[in-house]
Amino acid sequence: MEIGSVLAERYRIDQQLSAAAQGVLWRAADLLAGESPVALRELRDPAAQERFRAIWPAMQAVLHPQIPRFGGLLEEEGALWLVREWQEGQSLSQIQRQRSERQLVFGPGEVLLLLRQLLPPLAVLHGRDLVHGDLNPGNLLRRDQDGLPVLLDFGLLQQAGLRPLTGATAGYAPRAQGRGEAAAAWMDLHGLGVTALSLLSGRPPEQLLGPDGAAASAWRIPESLNLEPPYRAVLERLLSERPGERFEQAREALQALQAVVMPESTGPQALSERTVVLAPAAPVSAPVPDPTPALPSLAMVPDASAQSQPGDQAVSVRSRPSAEERQRAAEGRLWPVVGALLVSAVLGTAIGWFLLSRGRSPDGAPSTDRDLVGRAPSASLPPAEVDQRQQLLSRLRALQVDRSWFLQLVDASLLARFPERNGRLPTDSLEDAPLRRVWNELAEEWLARVEQLPPDLRARLGQLKGADWQKQREALTKQGVNPRVVEQLVSASAQNLLPGVVSGSKPPEPYLQLWYAAAMRGLGDVRIEKLTARPGAPTVLSSRVPSGGARLIAIQVPAGRRLVLGINGTPLMQMTVYGADGEVVAARGPLRVVTLTPEAGSPVQVLVTNEGVSSGLLTLSCRADRPAPTPLPEVDPNPIPDPATGATGAVDGMADPPGPKPAGAAKPPEAPLAPPPAAGAAQGDGGVTN
Repeated sequence: MEIGSVLAERYRIDQQLSAAAQGVLWRAADLLAGESPVALRELRDPAAQERFRAIWPAMQAVLHPQIPRFGGLLEEEGALWLVREWQEGQSLSQIQRQRSERQLVFGPGEVLLLLRQLLPPLAVLHGRDLVHGDLNPGNLLRRDQDGLPVLLDFGLLQQAGLRPLTGATAGYAPRAQGRGEAAAAWMDLHGLGVTALSLLSGRPPEQLLGPDGAAASAWRIPESLNLEPPYRAVLERLLSERPGERFEQAREALQALQAVVMPESTGPQALSERTVVLAPAAPVSAPVPDPTPALPSLAMVPDASAQSQPGDQAVSVRSRPSAEERQRAAEGRLWPVVGALLVSAVLGTAIGWFLLSRGRSPDGAPSTDRDLVGRAPSASLPPAEVDQRQQLLSRLRALQVDRSWFLQLVDASLLARFPERNGRLPTDSLEDAPLRRVWNELAEEWLARVEQLPPDLRARLGQLKGADWQKQREALTKQGVNPRVVEQLVSASAQNLLPGVVSGSKPPEPYLQLWYAAAMRGLGDVRIEKLTARPGAPTVLSSRVPSGGARLIAIQVPAGRRLVLGINGTPLMQMTVYGADGEVVAARGPLRVVTLTPEAGSPVQVLVTNEGVSSGLLTLSCRADRPAPTPLPEVDPNPIPDPATGATGAVDGMADPPGPKPAGAAKPPEAPLAPPPAAGAAQGDGGVTN
């Protein structure tokens, strides 16, 4: 395959990534999806093609955000092509090499976090009876988008219970896999354990494996790693191949890791055996004579205050100050400088508080009590991050969103995504840069949702209460709107701002503020129309539904009549039909034609919501028809037996009863007559011939 060629009139080949026994891996561009990148694996081996055809449906059924989605199978130019979602990032082996150059390794907290993040996707994969077969740092990617680890390279994927394929990375696969024992989930867990040990120590597996690799004790866990006993015990079980000691399933390992206390740091740390470059020692040479002339040796220095005795020779000696005296003199000169600095600091603090108090936001304005991500601005952050923070703050001020509430919202989202941090927010350190990037992405997502709200609701976020939306609910109920219809309105509006919230439930704070706002918007945007269905002639209604809005049509139906209802609109409109008792008689779905029986009652309430980004025209037609006629009972093809003859089944297949036939009835065919006897034959018993 040449670079630039197009496969199946859709995928343009851009780059060859690798070539191995399990096929050639290519990077391609999907021309039908805006040239988004995809990964293609080319298989020409017939056995490999047959294997992937068998397991591809199971691979397509694997759904997890840390496992790439698998597309279709293509057969082109005598090869089978496997389409897989592309993931952008760096493999753990690449990160390990980069850190090794700086004499850094993965810290215990970082590896513990990786294990907790990788075990859930492995559990999903094993739940489909699939075994990866080649877990190692080269097949684990740290995704640029969110910093999460992703499983890659499924060339050795095999169904559990079958013989594993050869070609796994040396040192990471267990010896049982090399012996050809049946593929099992614990083999992937073993590879994950070896990966963790290699990342922690910065050494390849061959330098950590003892002479007997079948036992956990054969793996040499360096004492310099300084792991807590529960942490070390879990790692030893991951490395073990012995039944009863090893983990059989990913959920068992994850449960054991939950009991391990997360270290304070979740970033890299210095290599324990790092080489420290010292300054070269000065060569030893002959002593250099002191150029200062020698002073006479004096037993004592005469006190200047003493009087000279007669006959004594006055000796004037100028001695050098001692080291202690020089230090005192230096300290004496430093104290004025220290005092000046202290005075400047006090004055600067006072001026700063004065300016902050003058520039404080008035009551009701967005709060500015702390910086993004819960920390004060730091000069150590990259300029790009500082600019991103300032832009986010400017958008919050422009939207009049309470800053304190918004920060709590993003912080809660981050901690919910990473529960293993136990409530610790990311710092401004280099090791928390991936977490800060995730925080910024979450902030952008939440801000995009908040922008959907009208300005009056945005300004009240953080101060909304349950009584605010209950007023609108009571007003609609007084107009005859069924409470279940109100619940549907609130749920539909809440799903736009809070995806994943269960219908009929309320999330906790700070998400509850968005739920209140969504409920108030959903109930405030509804417009009620009233119609009467007429017999024989349709009643037509046309109305424009704004983006995110709803229309509620109450239709009066004559007693004993069925309602024929037809609705047309945009593809992004949804409809739900409720009976007079509030029960759903036509489930929520696209606009369509429905027929309701008289049991639906009157009035029938039709709720139409517009989930598009622009307004759309709605056309409704209704007619009251007579109820459908009662169908005749079905004919039993096997009636009860005839009491006279005991025969059963269809009448045509029954025999005629004995006795005379009625006039005109067809006679049954008579039996053929016997042929006359031949001439000369004996007449009767004992006859005598002449």
